[in-house]
Amino acid sequence: MITERPVVEPEERHQLCWYGRRTDQIPPDPGLHTIVDGHLLYCAHPLFFPVMGYEFDVRNCHDCDVFRQKRPAPARPY
Repeated sequence: MITERPVVEPEERHQLCWYGRRTDQIPPDPGLHTIVDGHLLYCAHPLFFPVMGYEFDVRNCHDCDVFRQKRPAPARPY
C-alpha cells in the first residue's frame, strides 16, 4: 500500500523549520509571497539567503532537501 505524505501548509512548515524567519518588510509584489499577520515568511538558510534575501518564499520549502526541524519543546512535568 502506497500512501502520500500529508501536505503541510506553508505557515506550519515555516514554524517547524530551523531556517524559517519572518520580517515586517513587505516586498513590492506581495502576491508572490507568503504573508501572515502582516509579516513576510521567508527561508534564511545560509546557502539561499545571501543570494535570494527575503525573496525565498516558504511555499518553495515543501520538499526542501535542507529542511531542519527545530527541537521539540521539552515536556512539562506534572
